[in-house]
Amino acid sequence: MKEFLFYLIFALSAITYFVGASQLGRLSRKSIIDRLYFMSAMLSAGWGLFTGLVLIQQDRNLAAVFRAIGMIHIFGLLICFTNMLIYWSDVRGKIKRWTAGFVWLGALLYPFVVQPGNVQFEMTVYGMSYRIVPGVWSVAYVVYCATAAVNMMIIIIYMLRKSIRKREKDIAYAMMLCVLIVGFGCALDALLQFIGLSAFPISTLGQFAAQIVLCRTYRFYNGTRVTLENMSKFVYYSVDEPVFVFDEEERLCIVNNGATIFLGLSAEECCKLQLNDIFVLERDVFRFRGSKNRVEARCWQKNNICSITIDKIYDDYMDIIGYIVIVHDVTERVRMLERLEREKKRADKANEAKSTFLANMSHEIRTPLNAIMGMNEMILRESEKPGIIEYANNIQNASKTLLVLINDILDFSKIESGMMEVVEREYSLKDMLNALKTECSLRAEEKGLDLSFVVPGDTPSTLLGDEVRVRQILLNILTNAIKYTMKGSVTLTVSHKKMTPDVVQFTFAVADTGIGIKEENIDRLFGKFDRINEEQVHAIEGTGLGLSIVDRLLKLMNGTVSVESVYGEGSTFTVCLPQKIAGSETIGSLQDNKKKNEKSRGNAPLFMALDAKILAVDDNKVNLTVIRGLLRKTKVQITCAASGRECLEYAAKEAYDIILLDHMMPGMDGIETLERLKNMPDNKSKDAAVIVLTANAMAGVREMYLEKGFDDYLSKPIDGTELEKLLVKYLPEKCIINNAE
Repeated sequence: MKEFLFYLIFALSAITYFVGASQLGRLSRKSIIDRLYFMSAMLSAGWGLFTGLVLIQQDRNLAAVFRAIGMIHIFGLLICFTNMLIYWSDVRGKIKRWTAGFVWLGALLYPFVVQPGNVQFEMTVYGMSYRIVPGVWSVAYVVYCATAAVNMMIIIIYMLRKSIRKREKDIAYAMMLCVLIVGFGCALDALLQFIGLSAFPISTLGQFAAQIVLCRTYRFYNGTRVTLENMSKFVYYSVDEPVFVFDEEERLCIVNNGATIFLGLSAEECCKLQLNDIFVLERDVFRFRGSKNRVEARCWQKNNICSITIDKIYDDYMDIIGYIVIVHDVTERVRMLERLEREKKRADKANEAKSTFLANMSHEIRTPLNAIMGMNEMILRESEKPGIIEYANNIQNASKTLLVLINDILDFSKIESGMMEVVEREYSLKDMLNALKTECSLRAEEKGLDLSFVVPGDTPSTLLGDEVRVRQILLNILTNAIKYTMKGSVTLTVSHKKMTPDVVQFTFAVADTGIGIKEENIDRLFGKFDRINEEQVHAIEGTGLGLSIVDRLLKLMNGTVSVESVYGEGSTFTVCLPQKIAGSETIGSLQDNKKKNEKSRGNAPLFMALDAKILAVDDNKVNLTVIRGLLRKTKVQITCAASGRECLEYAAKEAYDIILLDHMMPGMDGIETLERLKNMPDNKSKDAAVIVLTANAMAGVREMYLEKGFDDYLSKPIDGTELEKLLVKYLPEKCIINNAE
């Protein structure tokens, strides 16, 4: 009996030893859990071996020595098992410190537990056995083992409660089974001795059963973590992308699950193919420098577009032993990019068509408007009848309103299409405010409103910014305030605050005593084509675009606009706009300008130039008539040409001081005419300033015309005063006679 039991325990010890050693030997990188498992297997085998040696002894003293050595393995196994649980459960804090610290008390307890007086050895039918003698150290040993088991169960319960992954729960249940098996064996051992029988190696045999459970748990744990040993399994099942592995002879050896799904073939069928059987590729795709090659190809089977990455596989001697090919199906991405490209081209064409339409609209509307406003200005200048002058003034006001509406629509379209540009130039804030005050004064006077500008004298005047856009913003807000105020006043208050040495934050507040805005309508103010309180303002002209343009222009210039209003009492629009300082000049005091009656202004031209010669070129006879009429009182000598070809003929015969050249003309347009003028050898007007007069008022056209070689630009409808100013700028001084003279 004792020989059978010894050989059984010895065989189980040997199996446990070899299983633990082989499991550890297969791992290339050993973690803490690997080492703990290996040590537990060795200690378990040692426990069984020395228990077996005790069974076959005849000498009680030698049996005591073997038991003492076996007890070392028992205490060591408890320490390893506890630390494995701590590692797996990731327990922290007091529980970890208590459990890890308590189990090491076995090292202090061991010398007292193995003393000869604590046990009595006796021969039994199954070999040498022992009976524990009741005493302090025997009780201490039992308490230690029981406490260690309770601690392990607490950790297991903690692990079960905090775990959210199924594998962690499975590990916890397996470890609980191990503790119960060993605990049950130890309890049976203690019970036998309690009823007066000698110890039977139940706990020893039980711990072998626990080792089987621990081995399976450890292998399960290794199978669920990424290691070099199980990486291929994860690649096979977890990587969705097709993966192909070729040997050094470029034969397909391994495919993953993703590759079989991608090709719709089994692994065996896939391995009969070559790479060129799967993809449309060049023959020498495996012949490349470096360790990686990326190509794009089309799959034969599915006609899919794929991005293929080929990596070389090296051995320890850096010899190529194969290639790993990873395939990314980019069909949807390529098709999406193609769709986006088509949509982009369609959008570009739409934008082009929109820009062309806007340019044509600008030209087609401004051309007749130029005739209307030009002819009307001639009536204002030349008529002496009060009734006719009144009619002409009404036409002028309506034309200007129409021009404002057209400009608003075109400006909004420019901003919407991203064509609006902010052009920074040096300008005078004082001059701009004076011009605004002059322009708005007449409108305010006509309605009986008080218009005032409150500007501190120390306000910086010489600034760097887009004067045209700043003026447009303030003019929009001022004209809005005047339009919607029936009585009372409109006040522009300017303040400033230095942000940096060369940047000032300006605040322009326009307050009126107008109809006001309901609180629920304030958010709608800056919407496009939206006019609030329509029942009250339907008689007031406008598109509802002015404030939307203001808001968008301010965003382009890093500014803001806000509104405060009391319905029925008035509103305050506040614009905050950063501008760069370009000089030390301050505003001082604004001029008290009041716009004179158009009739009186029109009677006196800015200059007279009897000897000046001007060539006006336009295919529209009415426009030529307008130019003649606007310049009649200046006494300049005007020659009219109806086409680019006539312009060249006149330039070859006469020396002109200025050429006013229309752009849009049939046959030879203004730009082509200018190029021929510059290249014409017999051009007697080569020193003449060439000014383009055009109905094209789109963003950037001024810069475009200047780049083409024109000296200046004036948009239609032509303002008589602006035309005179431009001529004064370019006519020779000897020709000009000013009003005073």
